[in-house]
Amino acid sequence: MANDQEHGGPNGYGHGAANGYGHGAANGYGHGAAGDQGAVPPQNPYGQPAPYGHNPYAQPVPPPQPYPAQPVPPQPYGAQPPVATSPYGTREPSVARPEAAQQPVPAQQLGVPSQPGGFPGPLPRRNRFAVLLQFLLQWIYAPLWIVGLVILFAVLILSDYNGGGPDSDGWLRVNRSFIPPRRLRAELTGRPEDWERYVTPVIERRIAAAEAKHAAGGGEVRADLGREVSFGLADRLYRGLGAAGVVRIGERYGWRGARPSGTGSEHVRLVRHFPAPTGLNAPAPQDPPAAPGTPWGPQPTRSALLLPFVFVLQVLYVPVYGLATFWVDRPEPDYWERWGARWTVGPRAFRAEFTDSPAAWDRHIRRILDRDTKRELSRAADTYRTVTAPDGTFHRRIRLHRATYRGAGAHRALRLAAEQGWTLDPAYTPDPANSLRLCRRDHR
Repeated sequence: MANDQEHGGPNGYGHGAANGYGHGAANGYGHGAAGDQGAVPPQNPYGQPAPYGHNPYAQPVPPPQPYPAQPVPPQPYGAQPPVATSPYGTREPSVARPEAAQQPVPAQQLGVPSQPGGFPGPLPRRNRFAVLLQFLLQWIYAPLWIVGLVILFAVLILSDYNGGGPDSDGWLRVNRSFIPPRRLRAELTGRPEDWERYVTPVIERRIAAAEAKHAAGGGEVRADLGREVSFGLADRLYRGLGAAGVVRIGERYGWRGARPSGTGSEHVRLVRHFPAPTGLNAPAPQDPPAAPGTPWGPQPTRSALLLPFVFVLQVLYVPVYGLATFWVDRPEPDYWERWGARWTVGPRAFRAEFTDSPAAWDRHIRRILDRDTKRELSRAADTYRTVTAPDGTFHRRIRLHRATYRGAGAHRALRLAAEQGWTLDPAYTPDPANSLRLCRRDHR
């Protein structure tokens, strides 16, 4: 019944940066060797030449450090991270300019002591008797709460429900009022070290999920073509530690603190910026067609005898599968697109896949390109404020799923998209086996 996000997992992240905040790089912001999440993608993963040459949007790769970084153990609560030393002698720590320093939020506005960086400290401690009473009673009211929600949804489905109701869905979340046994000690003692011992595995678990999301193509694209991922923590998870303590833990792994927009139960967010991938090794539109069966070539289509049954029966098994697995937390942001490309067929793609004709596939790809291009060009330029460069240029983006070009191949879809000015998006590592991300330069 407890929220599984409140249970920590094994620590899979090293601290081996010189300043104690990175993942294994000497400068504290890398991700270690290739193969780790967020690492520089391998060069030319498809065994083809890189016709695009150097990516103008790629981030430079720092040169290797001559002196390996020494691991730094986690600092005790309230301690400041050590200053990195040089093999040529000691140096004075740099002093930040006064105008660049963040102004702390006044403690009177937050009701809690202010900490460096503007993040509040520990929240008021809860009454021990109230905590114990809640912990004992939750094993009774939580199951009843869940049963009540099931009955309520059944009544709404059978009745003439008009869609009205509360604006917030907080009353649906039983886990918000549930105290896991692993958090009980921290709630009772109120000591910051106990809260840090509890919340550190929670943060590690969410960092792993966020970085897996980035590796699968998630995150918000920025003006430098890098992507930013973030996650939030509710105050019940770090009450005795404070938002400043959460930010301090996140900085060990290269994340920084950010305040969420608006008001809500999430009082602190951790954010990390990942640079754009270097070297988009992919075939150019004018290159010879990719061979069938390769990642950029045509993929095998389903049997023409099986396809009509899939087309009819998907009306039944798609809702059943969705309702039976909606509660599963899937780190892949495009899971349903991949699942749909395998187990469903759309009305527009039915003819192309049924006949497996190159002309039918070309008509289908062009139809989807025309639809997505018209939709994207209808968006106002003001909606691209976060991805607009200082000179006023920005990239419009569309995405073609595998089901759109299965029988024609990703390279054929890239060639047809180039006719309308679309190119591979340099903010993403190419993944032709699942989708094709395209961009088109525009100016405000």
